[in-house]
Amino acid sequence: MRHLARFLFLTCLALLCVTQGSKAQQYEYLDVTPGFETLNLAIERDTLATGLAKSMNRVYRLQRGGTYLMNGMIANIHKAPLRIFAADGTGAKPLIIIAATTTGASYDFASIEGDAYFKNIYISGIDNLGNQCRYTMAVQDSGAKLILDGVHIDHSRQSAIRSYGVNQKIFFYNCEFRNGIDLAAPSNGRFYDGRGLMVDSIVWQNCTVYLNSQRMFRVDGAIVKNLIFDHNTFYLNAYGSSVTSGTGNKMTGGIETAKGVFVRITNNIFKDINVEAIRHAKTLTPLDRVPVIPVDSLGSTTFPESSRNWVVKNNAYCWSPGFKTFWATIDSVDAPMFIGPYGDSAFFGKTPSKFVKSNNFEELIQFTDAPSSDSLLKYVQHRYKTNFTNIGNPDPRADRNGIASLTSNPNSFGLETTPFKFDYPTTLKAYTAGDGGYPLGDLNWFPTKKTQWAANPTAVEQNVIVTDYALEQNYPNPFNPATQINYTLPKATKMSIVIYNALGQEVATLMDNQEQSAGKHSMNWGGKDAHGNSISTGVYFYQLRTSDTQITKKMVLVK
Repeated sequence: MRHLARFLFLTCLALLCVTQGSKAQQYEYLDVTPGFETLNLAIERDTLATGLAKSMNRVYRLQRGGTYLMNGMIANIHKAPLRIFAADGTGAKPLIIIAATTTGASYDFASIEGDAYFKNIYISGIDNLGNQCRYTMAVQDSGAKLILDGVHIDHSRQSAIRSYGVNQKIFFYNCEFRNGIDLAAPSNGRFYDGRGLMVDSIVWQNCTVYLNSQRMFRVDGAIVKNLIFDHNTFYLNAYGSSVTSGTGNKMTGGIETAKGVFVRITNNIFKDINVEAIRHAKTLTPLDRVPVIPVDSLGSTTFPESSRNWVVKNNAYCWSPGFKTFWATIDSVDAPMFIGPYGDSAFFGKTPSKFVKSNNFEELIQFTDAPSSDSLLKYVQHRYKTNFTNIGNPDPRADRNGIASLTSNPNSFGLETTPFKFDYPTTLKAYTAGDGGYPLGDLNWFPTKKTQWAANPTAVEQNVIVTDYALEQNYPNPFNPATQINYTLPKATKMSIVIYNALGQEVATLMDNQEQSAGKHSMNWGGKDAHGNSISTGVYFYQLRTSDTQITKKMVLVK
């Protein structure tokens, strides 16, 4: 029995090492071929006789370089998690195109009725007839968790992500959102819209977001319990508040953060954000002008003001010269503010221990190959001349493939052959102004820096919200004589970290069923066994154990 147990243990270790952790091992992949309706049918048919999902661990895997033309919205099967991933590899992201109905109306892509996870896919909001979809995704259920990693969303009309439930958890990592514009109704055009519903968590990290006509992030004064914007590039946002004096400064802005409880806005670039706010400068005092980042009282008994904790630091902001020239012709004020006088006097200046603001600076950043700001400038100028009546608005959207019907040009939408690039000169202050000396903005435009940043836990805010257990690869690996083990816990829990040799024998216990707080953690191992003796060269396994999970990874000691 002992030999059998050891055999089973080693077998499990081998499987875990191949899959890089227990979560990956749990996934059950269903490969979906490109074509019309294939993704719809794969999801609809993936059911038992009872109508329930065949697997709660299903991943619908799409081919790199494949095109998937939808036939109606997709949704979770009886609340089962909905996961759509690109196949591993370096080819082009799978392209998903929304199909129009027989009447010419456009579908939305997905109704999220449970949890969902999308990875390395491209979703075009232009359907097969050239119409623009309303929402890309509508997140329906209260408490639902949505994760987008490496997802590109293009051409949503009302909003890319629309929430219909309270206390949702929304996570955007390594994403690109663009062209959120409704020419007929510029009150639309958001990338996230919570519309007055309390949000549990919103995290944007290493994303590039550009060209939209409304607030990029909208919650309509609702409380956001946890909000983290870290290392994002925000560019070309036209929204200007239409509310009256004395309220706009508190509630709205290009990024509506007003009632955040735990807030981290760090290491971002904001260029040409909230460019229409200037139209109110003649009627509003400086105290009442709408800033890029607004702040307001919570007004909640559940969340008292004393519970708030804000950090706004290491952010660069600027406006293109064309906008400043235009503003100077209509008013003496030349730009919206980053954080207005109201926020400073009522919050950052009054309670500096709860509201930290540091190293936010104006610097003109010229991206390597970004859409020109001229199209948005013409859009704003036209709207100003026509008293914002939305008549005959010029189209500021950017797409190298052109804005045309797929019927006449099947390559009109989707991944561009020459994508835009949002890196910038290394001589700028922004290049070393981030935490740890890293560049500001989306680090995916600086791949070498991104790799360094990802391997350095001190480069990231330690209190970042996490969605799951994670055990990172030890560093260095191979190692001699010591190595570092990083892990993440989504909640406070009792946990253990144990080292095994290649025979499955326990070598050392670094932590034994000890309580640990939620968040990112790190520990070092000096290559010694439980008795303090140095161990020999070889392959070893380190394992994270809790009551909820067990994750094992391999490391190598070389002497």
